[in-house]
Amino acid sequence: MKVISATLVKTWLFLIKSKDPQLAKQKFCAYQKIRRLFGSTDVAELYIEQDKDHDIEVVIV
Repeated sequence: MKVISATLVKTWLFLIKSKDPQLAKQKFCAYQKIRRLFGSTDVAELYIEQDKDHDIEVVIV
């Protein structure tokens, strides 16, 4: 996987969690990007945590 900016992933997650109806289109696009690159929002959140602490090793089985 290419290195993706943790800030960009945080922004996508923010949009996905947003309740603002004016952000519906952006929310949908962010969700598609998360699904395509990570498979789920949980894995995207792990990616951010791993970026913060390089001692964390994430292994998906």
